[in-house]
Amino acid sequence: MAEAKSETLNSFSMLHLGIVLGLLSAIGPISIDLYLPAFPAMAGELSASPDQVQLTLSVFFLALAVAQIPVGLFGDRYGRKLPLYLGLGLFVAASVACAATSGITQLILLRFVQGFGVCAGTAVSRAMIRDLASGHHAARLMANSFLIIGISPILAPLAGSFLMTVMPWRGLFLVLAAIGLFAILLVRFYLPESLPPSARLQKGASILPKYRALLTNRRFFASAFVAAFATTIPFSYVTAAPFVFSKIYGLDSMEYSLLLALNALCSIASTQFSPGLMKLWGPRMVLRSVGAVGVLLTIVLTLLLAAGVMNLIIFMIYSMLVFTLSGLMLTPAAVAALDTVKENVGAAAGTLGTIQLAIVASASALISVLPDTSVVPLAGVLGGVFVFSWALTSGEEELHPEEPHNQGESPNGDN
Repeated sequence: MAEAKSETLNSFSMLHLGIVLGLLSAIGPISIDLYLPAFPAMAGELSASPDQVQLTLSVFFLALAVAQIPVGLFGDRYGRKLPLYLGLGLFVAASVACAATSGITQLILLRFVQGFGVCAGTAVSRAMIRDLASGHHAARLMANSFLIIGISPILAPLAGSFLMTVMPWRGLFLVLAAIGLFAILLVRFYLPESLPPSARLQKGASILPKYRALLTNRRFFASAFVAAFATTIPFSYVTAAPFVFSKIYGLDSMEYSLLLALNALCSIASTQFSPGLMKLWGPRMVLRSVGAVGVLLTIVLTLLLAAGVMNLIIFMIYSMLVFTLSGLMLTPAAVAALDTVKENVGAAAGTLGTIQLAIVASASALISVLPDTSVVPLAGVLGGVFVFSWALTSGEEELHPEEPHNQGESPNGDN
């Protein structure tokens, strides 16, 4: 098994593999951001209310959340590539159907199917990373994938706005179908099967006892929640940013979009430093340190708010630091969570994804109902994220970066 891991990684470069896995994971965010500029046109042509059009986005998130665990379990039994073929095929079919839809109710249902299919990319990609590597090796794979995942929310809305000038909104879903077909080709020709038959859940074997063990794995859930908090930071910020930038600082949509892109670049860049830090200190120490810096940053921000000093420059410095910390947290937390799991990695990866989506949705909903006349609600949510993250990791025993928990072998084949 150790030799198979080593051979797979040697025959497939870390960078190329990470980019392919990143593209598979990024199809979900692209499916969200690409069609956002089309909301008004969709509402007009389908005679739908803004709330109904918004529901096409909500059900997509719901499908992503509920499908992660069953897709992961399916991959544990049948290997990683089969659920990718089935999920991406379903995504392509649903995308084509969305382009041909005749009503808003039909579109809402199809978006749920689309989300169910595309979640295979996210859940399976994480499981494959854990199959192939652990510790800082897995972090390097994951960091490479974030090169694609992180930039997609920046480029997809811009691409959607441009495409709307040359095609109707239905064409955007055909573009998504083409992306799905391209992903299937990548899976077929460039992605190795990372779970050999001997390591799969055998037919007739019950998953319940093994999944019960996962549900009682305190270390897994501690790290999974930290990963969810790291994901929550940018999503909460993006939820509140349009109101903060426009109402408080008087910026137009183009101006604050550029600032959001700058923040996203800080997060993407910081993810590339996580593997090196994990190799030096181990994931827990990285997470403790980042959480402590985040708590300190929250205290400084609180003092500045109390003093009435929060101009746009200071807010942007704070924002860039927050996104940088988020990037430093996400990879070590996700890797640390999956490194606690010895088998049924697909189920663990799916559970991790469901936890992330649930906490992101809850935090975004909280942000949306809080007053939008100051930065205090946003700062409060982000400050709480850092406090909880620090608390969850401060009491954990550190793992040696080269000796993953519950794992008898390293990705290089050393026992």
